[in-house]
Amino acid sequence: MAQTFQHLSVPGGGDMPCSPLSRELAIRHYKLSTSKITSPLRLLLITDLHSTKFGSDQGILLDAIKACRPDLILLAGDIADHKVPFEGAKLLFTQLAAAYPCFYVSGNHEHWTGKMEALKRWLHTRGIIVLDGTTRTVTIAGQLLQVGGVDDPHRFTNSHHAIRLCDGWRKQFSACCAGVSPELYSILLSHRPELTGFYKKSGFDLVVAGHAHGGQVRIPGLCNGLFAPHQGLFPRYAGGCYTLGHTSMIVSRGLCLNRLPRVFNPPELVVIRLEPTK
Repeated sequence: MAQTFQHLSVPGGGDMPCSPLSRELAIRHYKLSTSKITSPLRLLLITDLHSTKFGSDQGILLDAIKACRPDLILLAGDIADHKVPFEGAKLLFTQLAAAYPCFYVSGNHEHWTGKMEALKRWLHTRGIIVLDGTTRTVTIAGQLLQVGGVDDPHRFTNSHHAIRLCDGWRKQFSACCAGVSPELYSILLSHRPELTGFYKKSGFDLVVAGHAHGGQVRIPGLCNGLFAPHQGLFPRYAGGCYTLGHTSMIVSRGLCLNRLPRVFNPPELVVIRLEPTK
């Protein structure tokens, strides 16, 4: 059964922040309705931090997360970065793991560190569930869900910029899909949003992604993004909620403030309100 979604308010930034270069943290809300749950759930999607620090101890970011009251944290890659010290990511991971159920998949920049396997082991010791070709059945706030995830395709290539999908990624993706039950609400974490041909046929109800950084430069009402990696100019999936057949895909514009300026594109957390169909 196809889901319905609603784009809700964006406190702390909105589609037209007061300054084009606003660095104020935005909280973007989406609502999805499904007949596969009986009580509401709040999912929080976090992507593309790139070890950015929001306050010296991530206090600004952590306070905003707490205010969102999430039942589940979805970490869709590039929380760490190969060119930025790990401290910002470590602070966030440690605090989140102590307070919420957390699921994580890798991004390309984390693989470029050359220390991805060590990072996965470290996350495991903190209680964060690392998904790399697996789908798990879990109970969150009394609701039975399935959560799956795949590594970024860069795990399977030595090139920083290759876009070819290797057999290793395809096998991971197939393994995730094989674990999906049509009776349970299912969520797939995948860093890249542009692989929609795979997602549409996956059997997952919801795909969450990042990677595009909101297209970096936005002109509200005219251009939802200027450029995104692996999508190029005027990316179709820069940020937002998209319908892919019976699957919904939500793409976060991410949190990174370490790289190029963001224009009309403040860093964002994404709250997904999952509600039972009335």
